[in-house]
Amino acid sequence: MELLLRSATLEDFDAVNAIIREGQEEHAEALPDRFTRLDHVVAMGWYRSFSAKTDKEIIVAVLDSEVIGVAMLEMKQSPNYDALVPRQYAYVNELAVASTHQRQGVGKKLYEAATQWARAREAASLELNVWEFNERAMQFYASVGMQTLNRTLTSNLKD
Repeated sequence: MELLLRSATLEDFDAVNAIIREGQEEHAEALPDRFTRLDHVVAMGWYRSFSAKTDKEIIVAVLDSEVIGVAMLEMKQSPNYDALVPRQYAYVNELAVASTHQRQGVGKKLYEAATQWARAREAASLELNVWEFNERAMQFYASVGMQTLNRTLTSNLKD
């Protein structure tokens, strides 16, 4: 069957959470001082905030009636500092594919849909954060043409 990309519904909530939880588990394993293990990573209130708004969207990838991937997007404004050029950009809160369907082009299709969504809203760019340990994600984003813009550095102050 063909992969279908569509806007998420409330009925997709549990499937979306299951996919995002897989990534959360990877993050909790790699950085237990930063990430915790949760049954529901996405709160229902936050999920609902994406419905019926033109500046937010959840796109799901569906194969054989099963949600196998998700992209959560929202439009943002640059901070209001004199030193920064005012701009609108699209932010990817989540882009995840079920482990059983990774490396099959689903992530690329979701990324392309996210790009189209952002362009339709005249975003200056599409941005996201990725953690340094997540080499697979960094390789994926590089493969679709994303580039590192900045880095967050840290010093651990507790032994």
